[in-house]
Amino acid sequence: MLFNRLLRLHRSLNLRLRLLLVNLLVIGISLGSFAAIVYLCQAHIFVRRLAQAAADSQGTLLPEVIMQVFEKVNLESIAIALTVSTGIVVLLSTLLACSIIHPLRVIERAVKQFNSGDLNARVPPDSIPELNQLGLTLNSVANRLQDIEERRQEMIGDLSHELGTPLTVIRGYLEMLRENTISLTPEITEQLYEEAERMNRLLGDLNTLSRIEAGSLSLRLKAFQPQLIIQEVVTALTASNSNLNCRVELECPANLPQIFADPDRLRQILFNLVGNAIRYTPEGNVTICAWANGNHLWITVSDTGIGIAPEDLPHIFERFWRSPTSQAITAEGSGIGLAVTKRLVEVQGGSIEVESLLGQGSTFRVTFPLACSAI
Repeated sequence: MLFNRLLRLHRSLNLRLRLLLVNLLVIGISLGSFAAIVYLCQAHIFVRRLAQAAADSQGTLLPEVIMQVFEKVNLESIAIALTVSTGIVVLLSTLLACSIIHPLRVIERAVKQFNSGDLNARVPPDSIPELNQLGLTLNSVANRLQDIEERRQEMIGDLSHELGTPLTVIRGYLEMLRENTISLTPEITEQLYEEAERMNRLLGDLNTLSRIEAGSLSLRLKAFQPQLIIQEVVTALTASNSNLNCRVELECPANLPQIFADPDRLRQILFNLVGNAIRYTPEGNVTICAWANGNHLWITVSDTGIGIAPEDLPHIFERFWRSPTSQAITAEGSGIGLAVTKRLVEVQGGSIEVESLLGQGSTFRVTFPLACSAI
């Protein structure tokens, strides 16, 4: 009962106190068992040896004989006590050490499984706080590695799918041209060019995204007036908008303060957001607004288009993700533009958020730090 209580107490302690307890128990039990065995054995053995000596000397015991018997008994009892106490100490040390070695071996097996590629292995909880924290850390690393591996496989599959469509179109036209079943017309040339541009944009977006996530994207951060870039993007997209039922409006004052950002990346962000708004607004309005509030510049892109379903909003910034509604509207787009946009905004110290109602439109809000607040 006492040993079980000590063992439960031992398991509730941290590693430092547990090791200290092991040392104190080993020292205390070894000394206590040694003293107890010497005390108990010495008297018993002395009486027995003294009686034997008296019998051998026919009842006459000289002081010298008694001293010799006592010395022999003392040495014999010490030897017995050392043997028994050593066995007790070894057994106790083994039991207490196993409570530390066993979780370490469990962690070692889990690490070997991680190293062999089995990311499903996990370290079970342990009563030792330090080892339990180590196990939680290893499990967290395994979760992140597993998530990265799953994302890598998904990205490869999605990339193969996205590149497969334009490649199939280009290959089909080339095969027909090789077999002389069709002739190269301006329309076919334009379609081949558009498919090649689609692949080029996809690869460019992937390259940008991978450089952002690797931390190697170069930014030319500086203070500049944003309204010229906003007007440039709106003018370019309005001119190329073939949908006469979609009106693009700009509400941007001429006295906007300077922001601290990369002009080229701001242009890329606006092209993505405004281009998406026009694409998914078959009929209605797209409005771009900009204003300063506090230490940030706010830019909103609002539309009255198809909107986004509530269950789709959490996935809107995931790479290669496209809602079923957007796929029904147009086959264009790879589902990576918004993922690139979000990361471009964040690496420049800004933030992006979205609100949407299915069938009523969407509003994307982007913030950038003002130049005065970035100094």
